[in-house]
Amino acid sequence: MFGLFRKRDPNKDSNDKVRKALREHGDGGTVPRHVMHFVYPDASGANNTTVVLDFLVMNGLEVDPSKTEKGYIAEETREVASADFDAHTARLTHAMKQWNWKYDGWECAVVTD
Repeated sequence: MFGLFRKRDPNKDSNDKVRKALREHGDGGTVPRHVMHFVYPDASGANNTTVVLDFLVMNGLEVDPSKTEKGYIAEETREVASADFDAHTARLTHAMKQWNWKYDGWECAVVTD
């Protein structure tokens, strides 16, 4: 009953949707794989490009600015099944909001365990 009043975590919900699709293809998400995270500036966030790039790189993500015209694709190799991954995407979401950017989720290839 008390679970009805629990605040939902939109990051975890989004992550769970991707993980569900992975499971449907036999991937439990525990094997490290190439993960791409997508971040884009809001209308007023374009002037924060340098700080966003620095933040991503300082957090271990590889960014090649030539891959997108607007925003960044931040890449890393890791698993996607743990609570640590959920905390990671929550940090990205929170940081992007501070600089008027949007964390637009992640994707990866299916890797069978």
